[in-house]
Amino acid sequence: MKEAADGLRALRALVEIREPVVEPLINALKDEDAYVRKGALRALRKIGKPAVEPLILALKDEDLRDGAAEALGKIGEPAVEPLINALKDEDPNVRKGALRALGERGDKRAVEPFILALKDEDAVVRYEAVMALGNKRGDRAVEPFILALKDEDPNVRKGALRALREIGDERTVEPLIHALKDEDLRDGATEALRKIGKPAVEPLILALKDEDPNVRWSVAWALGKIGDERAVEPLINALQDEDVYVLGVAVRALRKIGEQAVEPLILALKDEDPNVRWSVAWALREIGEPAVDPLIHALDDVDAVLRYEAVTILGEIGDERAVEPLIHALEDERAVKLLINALKDEDAYLRGVAVLALSKIGKPAVEPLTQALNDEYIGVRQSAKEALKRIKEIKDAEGG
Repeated sequence: MKEAADGLRALRALVEIREPVVEPLINALKDEDAYVRKGALRALRKIGKPAVEPLILALKDEDLRDGAAEALGKIGEPAVEPLINALKDEDPNVRKGALRALGERGDKRAVEPFILALKDEDAVVRYEAVMALGNKRGDRAVEPFILALKDEDPNVRKGALRALREIGDERTVEPLIHALKDEDLRDGATEALRKIGKPAVEPLILALKDEDPNVRWSVAWALGKIGDERAVEPLINALQDEDVYVLGVAVRALRKIGEQAVEPLILALKDEDPNVRWSVAWALREIGEPAVDPLIHALDDVDAVLRYEAVTILGEIGDERAVEPLIHALEDERAVKLLINALKDEDAYLRGVAVLALSKIGKPAVEPLTQALNDEYIGVRQSAKEALKRIKEIKDAEGG
């Protein structure tokens, strides 16, 4: 321990002499004591250009590697060419340290060597190359980053994705859509596509038909975030997706698009598939207030199914503007018939909605509501009971 302390004192003295002591400091980098080696490194980083080659050699030392890379980065221009040459060193630790040091500089000479390093046999070296090249973010880097999205190492792929997300180049749309298949990249690729925005819409619409449900829901999410009206019809079609999670994301995407999605959704309420109508109704309920006026207009549509769906959705949105139109619509015999038929539906929730709607009709609803008192679900029975009670109270108040 005493010898190491003496060595450190000697190093401090050498630093004060500066230029004439480079050789002793270089020799001290090979000392068996790590503290001596670190002291020599701190001294050399203050000397500048004459220390470049010794510092590059220090990249081989696990105790000195990080400090040497930082020192070389601070030396700057005099270290660039030696560091580029060090990218060919047989030791991957040297190559890694050289990339880290070069990454701190803005020298254009390093761009092509960075790109070559993306093919290095060592995954850590490739990762450092991605990080170094990411600091440049120039046009020349786009294609190499796209290729790096297919690297076998997930950290390399993630690094390339982060860089591409910052660049935001339209050329990255297709590779990013392909990256949605990669569990390690999916979230980042989705966000990158959202950031690119409108140029990504058409390719994303095509990807809504991908065989992988993970891709489909990621695409639906991105389209909702972008909010382009071109996505409305494809997202409505996605409401028929066999994957319930894709369906849910499509509903939320349509909600984000908002008012532009209302009219096409209302037309889709006429679909012959009840599952589609249910999904569309869910989307309209999620959109809420912007859907109220178009739904009120739909109460006068010649299509009885559409009128019925509009009644139930307006009832659930609960906007006061719909009260009078709802009362008028519920006096329509065809609407009443649909609601009565709904009391026989296998879906208990739908039966409950029908009971609530029939409660506003009055006397014509008494018989079907009385039958609903025998429903297998207590919630439907209770709603029917309360509805009949309200009808009786209204009748008594009117003196009927």
